[in-house]
Amino acid sequence: MNRNIKDEKVIKAIDKLEAISKELNDIFVERDDAIKNSIKALVTGQTVLLIGPPGTAKSALATELCRRIDHGRYFSWLLNRTSDPAEILGPFSIKEMENDKFIRVTKNKLPEAEIVFLDEVFKCNEPTLNILLPIINEKVFYNDGNPIPVPLITMFAASNEFPEEESLMALYDRMIYRMYVDYIGDVENKMLMLKRSLKRGKNQSQTMISLDEINYLREALDEIEVSEDILKEYIYLMNALLQEGVIVSDRRQNEALKVLKANALLNKREKVITEDFNSLRDVLWNDLSDMEIIDEVLKERLLSPFEKEYNTLRERYDNILISTKNIKDTRMLVEIKGSTELLDDKINRILKDREIMDQRNINKFTALSKEIGNFMENLQSQIGDEEDMFF
Repeated sequence: MNRNIKDEKVIKAIDKLEAISKELNDIFVERDDAIKNSIKALVTGQTVLLIGPPGTAKSALATELCRRIDHGRYFSWLLNRTSDPAEILGPFSIKEMENDKFIRVTKNKLPEAEIVFLDEVFKCNEPTLNILLPIINEKVFYNDGNPIPVPLITMFAASNEFPEEESLMALYDRMIYRMYVDYIGDVENKMLMLKRSLKRGKNQSQTMISLDEINYLREALDEIEVSEDILKEYIYLMNALLQEGVIVSDRRQNEALKVLKANALLNKREKVITEDFNSLRDVLWNDLSDMEIIDEVLKERLLSPFEKEYNTLRERYDNILISTKNIKDTRMLVEIKGSTELLDDKINRILKDREIMDQRNINKFTALSKEIGNFMENLQSQIGDEEDMFF
């Protein structure tokens, strides 16, 4: 059955995820983005990578999220260089081996879990790596050579460091949501963390969402529209990042479209809009140094023509304010007044198009016009009756 954003079951599921997000934010401090992206990953079925020092609540976040999935099965494991694939997939059945079959017993292991947390994921060895790639990408693992579907919804991966070996780059590229989590630095937030830790477990609300409801959301995700105009904007964005040295693989570009659709869905919209591009901030970077570049490119690409015009006029007015300081010469004040009047006329012409402007931009231009009006009144009081002498 095809579902869309108008389906009552879809709306109810979205509301539940909003409630879960709020509950998790009430537990974890300074983890807003990690929580937001983890919620989206439930909808898209993509992998979440948390990079940062130990003791930053990476596994706790995954555990709390899984706890809110009704009958959700959770698997957690710490990987190392000598990890045996049997640790995460289960051992081979001795009985089947007697019949020359290598079939794993997967009870309580990764192949049976909806939520998975793998710590120190970049310390996995080659045999484990070869197992993880098809599980992440295709949601299957091979048991005696046969592809077996896994019920995996979301895999959380954590690491204290970035991958260095070339063999790990394919795994790193499959980590769609990437977030760097650090120790809490703000003193007030530290106090908040400690207080919440003392209250943990005391009458805390716990919204539950069923596996069926998550599937409803995934069905609705397929119905979210991505218009050709949005795709053109998306291509421009990718090209702009490439010009700045940020390389986004073709696989990642395709997966990022799901992120856009999930952002639209969770905001109860039927189609992707330009503002959804902001949801890609934690998706497009490879190195931490990329994040500032991505922020700047997104800021530039997402500005509407009215916002760009406002920024230009605001900058011109600020320059006028600076140039006016300590000026007593009447002739110069008259020239500045003329430049300011031209600026004010430009704003008034723009405001005539308020029918096609959103309220936020109308408010910004109106406020700037009022500010300029007050400035011109002040200028006029300084100039007085001497203005006519220069004309």
